[in-house]
Amino acid sequence: MDSHHEKQQLEIRIARLESQNRRFKQGVLTLLVALVSVSLLGQTKTKQKAAPKPTAAPAAARTPDKIEAESFILKDSNGKVRAELSMTGTGPGLKLRDESGVALVTISLNDGSPQGPMLLMTDSQRHASVSISVLDGIGSQLSLVGARPDIQAHMAVAPSGTSFEMSDSAGFTTSIGNGMQSSKGKGMKQTTAASISLYGKDRKLLWSTP
Repeated sequence: MDSHHEKQQLEIRIARLESQNRRFKQGVLTLLVALVSVSLLGQTKTKQKAAPKPTAAPAAARTPDKIEAESFILKDSNGKVRAELSMTGTGPGLKLRDESGVALVTISLNDGSPQGPMLLMTDSQRHASVSISVLDGIGSQLSLVGARPDIQAHMAVAPSGTSFEMSDSAGFTTSIGNGMQSSKGKGMKQTTAASISLYGKDRKLLWSTP
C-alpha cells in the first residue's frame, strides 16, 4: 500500500511539473513575441524620423527693380564688344558695333552747349552716313552723305528759317530756302523759303530766283 501511495504522489508531482513547465514555456514565448514587436515598432519609428523631408521647390529668381552703373557692355559669343551704353565727357551715349569693332550706330545726348540729342549711322568705312540732331539754339538737322563726301544732301530747320541743299560729284549744288547768298556787286543777301540758287564749282553762283 505504501508503495502504491508513493507512486501516486510521484505521478501527481510529475504532472504538476509538466504543467508548470508548459506555462513557463508559454510565458517565455509571450515575452519574446512582445520584445520582438517592441523592437520592430522602434525601428519603424526611427525610419520614419530619418526619412528626408521633401525638398521645397526653389523660389523663382526675382528681377531687380533697378540696376545702377556708369557703363554697360554687351559682347557676342566670341567675346567681341558689340554694344556700349556709358557716360561720356559730354553726356550719355550708346554705340552699336559691327564684328570688327566699328561703331555703325551712335546715339548721344550732349549736356554741353549746344545741348540736345544726336544720332549718327555710318557704313563700316565711315564714308556713307546719316546724321540727325536737335540742338538748342540751332534747330533740327538731317544730313545724308554718300560714298563720296561731296555727294550729300542737307536739310535744316533753324531759327532763321528752313533750307535744303544737295550736291553731286561734279561740284554742282542746288540750294532751296533760307540762307545766305552771294550776289554780284551786292555782297551777301538773305534768301527766303521761296528762293532757289544754283551753284557751280567753287561755289560760284550760276542762277537764282527770286
